[in-house]
Amino acid sequence: MAETNTLQQMMPSSASFCQEDMLRFVLERDNLTLDDVLFDMKKAERKKIIASHPYKIFQGKDGRWHTCFKDDSKKDGRRHIAKTTLDDLHDAIVEHYGNEEDQNNRITTEKLYPDWLEYKKLHTNSEAYINRIETEWKKYYKGTSIVKVPIVDLDKLTLDIWAHSLIKDNNMTKKQYYNTTMILRQVLHYAVDKRIISESEFDRVRVDVKLFRKKPKPPSETQVFTSEEVDKLHAVAWEAFHSRRNRKHQLIPLAVMFFFQTGMRISEICAVRYGDIEGNELHVQRMYDDYEKRVKDDTKGRFGDRFVPLTDTAMMLIDTARERQQEEGVSDSGYIFSMTDDPLYYDELRRTFEKYCNKAGIAPRSSHKSRKTVISTLIDNGVNINTIREMMGQKDERTTYENYCFDRKEKAARYQLISNSLSRSAG
Repeated sequence: MAETNTLQQMMPSSASFCQEDMLRFVLERDNLTLDDVLFDMKKAERKKIIASHPYKIFQGKDGRWHTCFKDDSKKDGRRHIAKTTLDDLHDAIVEHYGNEEDQNNRITTEKLYPDWLEYKKLHTNSEAYINRIETEWKKYYKGTSIVKVPIVDLDKLTLDIWAHSLIKDNNMTKKQYYNTTMILRQVLHYAVDKRIISESEFDRVRVDVKLFRKKPKPPSETQVFTSEEVDKLHAVAWEAFHSRRNRKHQLIPLAVMFFFQTGMRISEICAVRYGDIEGNELHVQRMYDDYEKRVKDDTKGRFGDRFVPLTDTAMMLIDTARERQQEEGVSDSGYIFSMTDDPLYYDELRRTFEKYCNKAGIAPRSSHKSRKTVISTLIDNGVNINTIREMMGQKDERTTYENYCFDRKEKAARYQLISNSLSRSAG
């Protein structure tokens, strides 16, 4: 039989023939059939598969031919096979990778997601983060058509249509979109690592930012406390502390005031211990996870431990807590704001904070607004933004400015300040 490399010799010299003409010419030749071409193509593909096999092929002392296949279920990650002849071994190799390719062609996002999630868990200690991923999956992915499409078929057009439909159907902000699509993006990158696909087509999808719903920054009055409101809250807290009405949680009033001296998260204040005090700083290194109802040795921000400077007022609140614990015969070596060996109750502190707002006659706001109040106060007083970012355990200055910077002045005071500033510039 003539070899395929003689095909050019058999063809006319003109280069103007189209592929159909060339194929017709081949089929009309008595000594070269389409079956011959397919046979040679399969032969070349077989040779390519065997050459790319990553494990050594060798003949053992038993006369048989040996090699390995990747197998994660085995202790050494490999499965050994042996065949009587080299051709038989080559057949097994070709069949193995052919079956593997068929299996890859059937894998969907729905099937790969559980494996990816387990892989994701290895790279984080935050169970709350994993819980948020699972919530996003159930809300935007589970049962939808996109997760049932074989991953090898997720081309740019398919993903582009899905992404834009997701934004429009859910009226998403830019942040919501990227948080939601993170799952599919990372599942596809995981598929690349597992060699199911060579690259992720999602990386080529571009979304016009004009499509995102604009989320206006909320008014300052709803996000921070004014100096007058803070004074009112402190007055209510001191009255509650001295009254001792809540014997079990009688240090909560001090914790409420501690918010405004440190800007710490409620989960962190619940878990803060005397042993965290290092000189005039507080080493923030754990948090109370309200979802799991336990203290965890990490912080919400996932940016490592941080140190928060302790003001004179903060030190006074800590000393006051210790004096009350000693007076009541409670250990003063554990949690700073607890009258037991357990951390301060998250829900109790949250409810008490809001209750004090009502009692002080100010609009109820969450304890998180005290964190925004502290950051805004530091910015107003010229503290370097990177120092603030480090103190608060935030990722970058943009987060600090965009989400935590508000004007603490009353509206009339703002207008007067603007008027005075512009009047001076006009003069």
